[in-house]
Amino acid sequence: MPSVLGLMERREARARQDLESWTEVLEQAQAEVNAARERVDRARVGREELVSVLSEESVVDVPSDVGVAAAVEPSGSGSGYDERLPVWRLGMGEEVLSGLYREVFAAVVAASGPVSGVELARAVGREAEIKNEVERIRHRAYALEKRGWLVREKNGRFMPAPGAVGRGASPASVGRRRPSGATA
Repeated sequence: MPSVLGLMERREARARQDLESWTEVLEQAQAEVNAARERVDRARVGREELVSVLSEESVVDVPSDVGVAAAVEPSGSGSGYDERLPVWRLGMGEEVLSGLYREVFAAVVAASGPVSGVELARAVGREAEIKNEVERIRHRAYALEKRGWLVREKNGRFMPAPGAVGRGASPASVGRRRPSGATA
């Protein structure tokens, strides 16, 4: 029969090996994190340099908020990358919106009155109990407001801007939900 002290020594040796193994994994993961952080920084600096050069050269009219939508979410997910949001103009319909911006705008138009960020999150199929999901949707609504598509009331609720309801939509159709994927 093995001694209790011998069993404890073997247990300690196994635990020490596990610790060393996990420490090595942690160091490797930290190195990957540092490399990824460096790539993000290089990409950000490159984008800022490009915007600066284009602005100085006046080759292209570069808005001050260029790249904001692309920096919010990576491409690849169904509601991920959204092209830059256009400023609303007379005669422009929601078909010019892409991705999550279109979904948020359509949800506001389909609502029977002003809607909150939580209500919008639910309307576009997000988990309203998860704060990041609500904030992601609210951010899209703020961007739509800034570009003239939505109006925000003092209480923070959103509604369509006058005239931005979309082509072919009458005030009577605003309160009815459209099938998903349908455009005005």
